[in-house]
Amino acid sequence: MSLKFKSKQQSLLVESGKIIDDKSRDFIRGALGLKNKKVEATRHTILSGPPGVGKSYGTVDECNKAKVKSLFIAPGSTDIQLTCKLAYGVHSLKKNEELVVVLDDADDVVFGDYQTLNKWKIAMADIDYDQGIIPTYNHPVSMTSTITALEKQGKTDLVLALQAFQSADSVGVQIPMDKVRFIILCNLDLEDPKSFRSAKLKSAVAPVLDRMEYKRIELDWEKQWGWLAYVLGDTQPFGDENPLTDAQKTELLQWMYSNWASLRSTSYRTVRKLAEAMINDPDDYIDRWQDQMKGH
Repeated sequence: MSLKFKSKQQSLLVESGKIIDDKSRDFIRGALGLKNKKVEATRHTILSGPPGVGKSYGTVDECNKAKVKSLFIAPGSTDIQLTCKLAYGVHSLKKNEELVVVLDDADDVVFGDYQTLNKWKIAMADIDYDQGIIPTYNHPVSMTSTITALEKQGKTDLVLALQAFQSADSVGVQIPMDKVRFIILCNLDLEDPKSFRSAKLKSAVAPVLDRMEYKRIELDWEKQWGWLAYVLGDTQPFGDENPLTDAQKTELLQWMYSNWASLRSTSYRTVRKLAEAMINDPDDYIDRWQDQMKGH
């Protein structure tokens, strides 16, 4: 439901926010394999853009709506954590099932250095069953100590998954990726040479981009506000049991609009923080809102 604003400019921004969200959701649904395509050049996707343009929010929401089998790799995950999660996710797939792996805030975990990029290039290579070519995610370091620790913790399913992808001539694991669909969410503009520390790193990005569908979302601050206003108008940050009224939503958004340049962050997470204060501290939430501003 669209919120009503006295300002014609703000009303127009909410309308543009809907258009932005519709286009983003359409792209995400394609990345999830939900669109009825006759052909598909690649199963893998990169959605790039600065914080607060809806990359994670839209991807998580569409995954939940469609109830796709998905795995989210959180920012800061180690190689071992990532390998364990991938192994378990792939090993637990049923026949004809597909796993969507979302690498959130993946600037470092994918694009951090040349060696890491090369690993992902191999994992996202094209499949050719006729030639016996199946891309793999390779973790060449020994998993023996990890498996031993997991056995002591009683995590049998995870141990079996890792062991299933070990070969007799390797101490690491090789996980087949032919049933995996990657969605990489990152802040980097991968087509901007200034995004990378060296020419070597930039050269390694090109073949990764070639293997994936790429979309960059860039919004000026008013369009970003319009997107947030559209999304908040149609959602409840903490569910229907703790709802905000339309008047509260409008007040929150008007405050964000007036203080945008002073806010530490301007994502939907910020909306949730402001909404939390409004719900929990109805008498002094404005003071708590001030804490979201730079210098506080």
